[in-house]
Amino acid sequence: MENKSLLSNIGNKIGIISISIPIILLALILNWFFQITPYQKLEGLPLMITPFICPIAIIIGIISIKISPKKLWKWGIILNIILFFAPYIYWHLGTLFFGV
Repeated sequence: MENKSLLSNIGNKIGIISISIPIILLALILNWFFQITPYQKLEGLPLMITPFICPIAIIIGIISIKISPKKLWKWGIILNIILFFAPYIYWHLGTLFFGV
């Protein structure tokens, strides 16, 4: 019985990691886009790194499914998929509307 609770606890922690990655990336992207804080040294890096980091977080979410099927993995995978496609949408819409 203790083994199941231990696995459930590990699955929840992995699910939290899967959710926290897109939240941190989204906070960095929104800070860059809206210039919320004066710290702008990262410039466009959060937008460029998102397609490389989000698949890792999706894999972490899938591992969370295998260990403990809770709702955390659903939100983690959904947020990561949205953030994976967000830079491409931003780049294509920017090209369509502004030329360049």
